[in-house]
Amino acid sequence: MLTDKSTIEVIKKSRKQVTILFSDIEHSTRHWERRGDVNARMLLDRHNRLLFPVIRKFHGKIIKTLGDAIMASFSKPENAVKAGIAIQQQLAAERARDKYFSLRTRIGIHTGKGIVEYDDIFGDVVNVAAKVENSADANQVLITHSTFARIDTEKFQLKEKEDLNLVGKRKGISLYSCDWLEYENLISNIKADSILPLLKSQKLELITYVLMTMAALFFVYQYYFRFLLADSGMSFSWFQETTNIPSDYPVILLLQTGTLIAFAYYLLRIDFISRTLLRILSGLFGSGLALLLFASFNHYTDLPFKKRWYEPLYQSEHLFVEVLKNHTQLNKKPDKNSEVISILPEGEIFIYQNSMTKNGLRWDHVKVNNKENGWIPRKILPAFGVAEEQLTRTRKFSYRYYDLYGTLIGLLTFIWGFMSFRIRPS
Repeated sequence: MLTDKSTIEVIKKSRKQVTILFSDIEHSTRHWERRGDVNARMLLDRHNRLLFPVIRKFHGKIIKTLGDAIMASFSKPENAVKAGIAIQQQLAAERARDKYFSLRTRIGIHTGKGIVEYDDIFGDVVNVAAKVENSADANQVLITHSTFARIDTEKFQLKEKEDLNLVGKRKGISLYSCDWLEYENLISNIKADSILPLLKSQKLELITYVLMTMAALFFVYQYYFRFLLADSGMSFSWFQETTNIPSDYPVILLLQTGTLIAFAYYLLRIDFISRTLLRILSGLFGSGLALLLFASFNHYTDLPFKKRWYEPLYQSEHLFVEVLKNHTQLNKKPDKNSEVISILPEGEIFIYQNSMTKNGLRWDHVKVNNKENGWIPRKILPAFGVAEEQLTRTRKFSYRYYDLYGTLIGLLTFIWGFMSFRIRPS
């Protein structure tokens, strides 16, 4: 644990000069009251998608959104001023295109020393920038003298305003208004955003979405998709070119684990995410959760009408041999003393070829991959101190009414999750 002295040193090292821009919607309460929560929230989403690309265009970083306010940081004060001008130009252009779009913003910009952390900034520079924004009028860009002194003032049309007096400060803060109406067009190549800011708490939430999604996809693969692939002759034989991994079961788990790690790493490194990707993840999360609840209901309830659920709608062309016990041997020949191709996990499946009985033991001849076949014993024969144990079962894959209902529920909840997704206020 850090001592007080070392903590102070860490904080001192994180103090850097930075320019803070605050933007806030004028009369936002009136918009929420007139439009209602949902429509006002969608309007705010539209506002953010207009402003975020402007901030990024001028190398700004969106630190946070506070209701309808945006806080952004810039390493160069001139970029912050240009971003403020471009924001007003962007909103003015949108008002000209859409008569029902009436949002107007106040913008305040201040430069000073702040404690810069990974995803936040603290200090007087933030407080002053917020106060400057609060003192601005609608459609106005106000900058402090600290920012004014660090830019090429000949590039901008600036007009000195009354000083801003803040509680706790002996001197007032000189303010300048930036005339953006006469400035060159800065938004000609900027389009409304289709991506959204991503906070740390939202990143953790998305990882849970991905976990649920991957669990649902693995369930679908394990109990349905692999049978359909094998039955159609499209088995993942390219997973099975080595006798060390004849089963695709661990490979799928490995791929899913790798995907999860890669996605988590990706989330930690980005500050924005595609709106479409968020919708897809929301839909998949809803679908996975619904399938889990449906499977639990089916497993733990015994209702009369459920008997019809298990009537088959479709049966596979092939017979499958399914392994029932871990550590079951896959042999080269129908002889337990022959070469062992692999030790199989429970749940592995193979396409059934034929069977034979040798020395009182029934063996199933199975297709291992496109190049090799093998033999699996159906059971362990009883012996002194050893009970008879079933190792495999042979069956056709059946798609039942129960599976159809689960498919429909999963599809409908995916559509619902995708269509009803809303961006939570950050």
